This record gives sequence, C-alpha cells and structure tokens, in this order.
Amino acid sequence: MPSTLSTAIIAALATGTLAREDVFPVTKPDFRYQEFSKLNRVQQKAATDQLDYTAVTWNALGLADVERKGWDYLTTDQQIGATQVGFTKESWDCFIDHYSSAYWAELVGNNKASQYMRLGWSQQSWEGEGAHPTTEGKWWDQLSEDEKKAANSLCFFKKNWNSEDMNPNDSYFPFKFPEFRYQPWNELSLSMQNTAIGMMNYTEDLWNDLGTHVAEKNTFLNLDSVTREGAMELGFYTHNWDCFINHYQAYYWSSFHSDLLVAVETLGWSEASWTNDMQSPPLSESKYWADLSPEEKAAATRLCYFEETWDTNEYPTLEDFDISTAVTPDGPLPQDINLNIYETTGYAGRSPGMVAAGQYIYNTNASYRTVVSSTVLGVVALAGAFLFA
Repeated sequence: MPSTLSTAIIAALATGTLAREDVFPVTKPDFRYQEFSKLNRVQQKAATDQLDYTAVTWNALGLADVERKGWDYLTTDQQIGATQVGFTKESWDCFIDHYSSAYWAELVGNNKASQYMRLGWSQQSWEGEGAHPTTEGKWWDQLSEDEKKAANSLCFFKKNWNSEDMNPNDSYFPFKFPEFRYQPWNELSLSMQNTAIGMMNYTEDLWNDLGTHVAEKNTFLNLDSVTREGAMELGFYTHNWDCFINHYQAYYWSSFHSDLLVAVETLGWSEASWTNDMQSPPLSESKYWADLSPEEKAAATRLCYFEETWDTNEYPTLEDFDISTAVTPDGPLPQDINLNIYETTGYAGRSPGMVAAGQYIYNTNASYRTVVSSTVLGVVALAGAFLFA
C-alpha cells in the first residue's frame, strides 16, 4: 500500500527534523509571501499606485513604510488599494502591522498584550520608557517554543519574523548583487549622483573609496531616515546593504545565528575577539583572497565579500573583476569556494541539505540557482523509498 507521507514530512527528512506547525488567529494572506512578479496585474497596480510598494520593498518583508501602519491609520485610498491586493482589516492588522500601531491599553482590550508580554514586552518598554526585550534581537530559530506560539498569535512566523528576502537572486551570493555600487562615480546617472549627494552625503571620493563613508559603517536600519530613503532610491534594502556594504561588521555577536555564525567562526572570530578591540583579530584578516582556504572563501562569500573587496584593492571597476570571483552570477560556482560548510544550517534561506560544493545549475523556471548535491539526491531517494514502498 502506498505511503501517505506529506510533502512537509518529506521536506523534514531533508533537514533531519519535523517542522512545527504555525497556528494563526487570522487566515494567512499567502499572496503577501510571494514575489512581486507572481502577483496579478490588479494586485501589482494597487500595490504600487496606492500603497507605494516597489518590487524591491514588496520582496523585502517589513521594509515598506506602509507596513508600519495599522489599518485604521491608512488613508481611504490605501485601504482601497490594500483590499484590491487581497487584504482585509483583520489580515492587515495581524500579518502586516502585528498590532504594533496600537496603544498598550488597546492591546490589553483585544487580548494581544498578554502575547507581547510572553515575548518580553511590558507597558513601559512598549511606550518607550524601557529597554526592548531580548526577543527583538533573536532570529526565529532562537526563540523558545512558548515565544514562537506567542509570535504566531501576533501573526509572526519564520519568514516574516526574520524579514526574509524574496528579491530574485541568480548569483551564489546570499543576496542580489548591487552592481551599481561597484560602478565608478562618473559612470552613475545624474539622478543617482544627486541622490547620493543630496540624501546620503556621498562625495565622488567617498563613493569611489569603498567603506570610507560613515554611513557604510552602519546597518541599514540604523541609518537615519533620509539616508535610508536615499539608499532605497539607489537600489539598496536591508539585506544587500548589511551584507555587501557593511558586511555585518556593525552586528552584535548575539545577532549571529545559523549560517552567519558558521561564516564568522570559520573565519576565526569568537565572541571575545569580535567584541573586544584589545583582542587580536583572526589570521584570516591578514590573508589575501588567494590564500584563504575554500572554507574561508565560502565564509567570506556569505558575508558578501569577493576578491576585490576582501583584498581592499584600489577602487575596482566592473571590467577589473576576475571571472573566477563571485561577481559572475552566470558562471559556475568556483571550485575553490566550498559551500559545503553550510550543509547543516542552509545558506541564506536555502534549506539545509540543499548546499554543497557542486556546481550551480541555472533553473530557467525559477529566480534562483539550485545546487547539484549528493545530499539532495539521497533525500529524493529516501522519499521515494517511503512513497513507493
């Protein structure tokens, strides 16, 4: 008799664990967790014209300004647009705003204060008179089971809690490569130059000398509002700024989890050396790219370094990039970058077991690359054994 194993169980076999089931108080608006390109034309038009989304801000969960407003704070036109996209007041307030626009007394009245309290919030911290709870600095997998249940009650789940990136990425970098940042100043359009000067305080020298602008030493969310808006106009968002521009250097050690933690530890960092300037940096910091091991190159790639930026050469143009570096999204994974170090944790959202040192094969039916992996083949064979036994 054929097995009735579900797809979820088969997927769990790949990770070695059975995934917990999320339970929400409101029907999940699944369309919100699809790429912008997957929306129909009516949804796309309403999202852009009335809610001021762009493809980038739709694909980067939690980034759009409108998502920091409760339904009652939307204009009438925005409410109409949200309805055309497919939202209801209930699904918007829960899955988009998570009741964060409400006063504490309102949270008490609708029985949401108790859920936020399970996540460590109090009336004082909610009203800005106390420190934010430690859960605010945790990734989903770092939450306790009780904290996850409380988060589910506020319509959080792994994808939106972690603000995952749905922007198409056909490279083996963790996020889409921002080519414009590696163009010399004189090759930028006039409008981009004006944005960089007027909103981000770049000069030609600061632009051409990577990493010297004070803004580049901050995370995206720590930029002031004008600088952040300018960065978004250029094409940056949370993930590609923190990775390609800041390389996570402004992150606290406690923020490193899963594949990010694997990356920094593979490069030789520890909590002590990361947080204490008096400690000597790891040996990898004094190596040229060519001298890094395949595992160290994989770690540096997860932090969005490539040969030219790791070696801190003089400002490179795109023509200077070596075809063997990670700047060539249409090429195969260089054999000296061993992504197998992420086989247990996954790599920037790719499922555990989906990453190996094999060659990336372009999938014309998807916006990402898949990896030929003996682990995947083994899982497929195992699933087949269960399904057809």
